[in-house]
Amino acid sequence: MNTNRILGIFIAVTLLAWILIFTLSPQSKYQQTDNINIPKLPEPLVDYDSLKKIEFKEVKSDFLEIDTKDTLPSAKEKVDMIDFNLYVYKVGAFGSSVTISKLVQSFNDSGFPAFTEQNESNQKLTNVLVGPFASKKDIKDNEKTLNQIAGIEVGEVMAWNP
Repeated sequence: MNTNRILGIFIAVTLLAWILIFTLSPQSKYQQTDNINIPKLPEPLVDYDSLKKIEFKEVKSDFLEIDTKDTLPSAKEKVDMIDFNLYVYKVGAFGSSVTISKLVQSFNDSGFPAFTEQNESNQKLTNVLVGPFASKKDIKDNEKTLNQIAGIEVGEVMAWNP
């Protein structure tokens, strides 16, 4: 397009916009104005002479005896009664960090969370634990797979509390 056409289109669109704005804008000679009168609310009538001075009286505590002795068991006792033990499957105790990291990685890759813990009887060894599981039954259901991943025949089910 040449510049004359672009300029002509611009002027035509501008004139059309002004005409539409003028014709569509509200004009005061065609609009009615209604005045709305909102009545004032009456002032509340307060008879200050009839109001009495507030007197405070002491309440006797003789008739309201409240037994404050606690007869409910404490929350700690309730928690101690509930078994929150989780269970882990001990694959073995190893001394080589390479073996430990490969074993933990293979369990994690298979979808079983695995972690390590220092062996209590021999400080040079590190236990590889799989879990935690919610019950011993969960471990028994997966025991064959866990043994196959670790390359062992038997592991140890242990109660574990974080």
